[in-house]
Amino acid sequence: MTSLIGWVAVDARGPSSLYVASDSRITWGGPTHRWDQGRKVFACLTEAHLFAYVGAVLFPALTLPTITERIDRGLLVDDGRGWGVNVHEAVRLLHSDYPAGQRSDFGILHGYRTGEKMSCRFHLSITKYDAATDSWHVVDLPMPERSSVLHVDGSGSRAVRDVALLWQQSPSRDTSRAVFGTFHEAVRAGVDPLSGGAPQIGGLYRIGSGRTLGVVFDGQRYFSGTKLVGGENVASIEWRNGLFERVNGKTRRRLLGAQKHQPRTGADA
Repeated sequence: MTSLIGWVAVDARGPSSLYVASDSRITWGGPTHRWDQGRKVFACLTEAHLFAYVGAVLFPALTLPTITERIDRGLLVDDGRGWGVNVHEAVRLLHSDYPAGQRSDFGILHGYRTGEKMSCRFHLSITKYDAATDSWHVVDLPMPERSSVLHVDGSGSRAVRDVALLWQQSPSRDTSRAVFGTFHEAVRAGVDPLSGGAPQIGGLYRIGSGRTLGVVFDGQRYFSGTKLVGGENVASIEWRNGLFERVNGKTRRRLLGAQKHQPRTGADA
């Protein structure tokens, strides 16, 4: 299935960034038939939107690139009812003639920003489809006053929550680095056999469009869950390691001047 998390980072002036992260494992009929380079996080290139999915793979994996392109090209806009409503309706319309015999449960996480700079607001909405009842459920999550996990989902959610309790006992509690440290540790431990591969991250800041972040995982570089072949222009994107430190995509070491983050006591580096 998956491990999925969404969180907000808050500084002294309010919410400063929004992130979604997922594992990269796709399975067929159980953990023995798996692929660990499946894309699950999507970011718009020109607009401030992020998406990720959990549950059934085929419909979300085919739909979310369509949704992001429509937003980027100005075909899908906020008509005044709110982005959550407009995106939800677009997803439902695409699903309306999806074969009944192929319908399965899935969820879509949609992070977006309205406005820019200090007047901006971050939003996270969840659309869930229940195949047994052919019903939809949409929730818009409130933004907290401190860096916090907003949503955890998927077969690996229990493993993520268990590790989160340990991180909340560390000096890094209530920080964005603690949230990703939690997620990285839970996925790497392999407690959930249906979650695996490298974490993949999408981020939104107070300015700019959605971003897909590169991840250094077990010494290797991954982008959208896929391992790089070695000749890419790694300087073109932002890179993070398992402690959520900003790192150089070429050397895989913490950037000069970037804040150093401490691992949780007892956790593997």
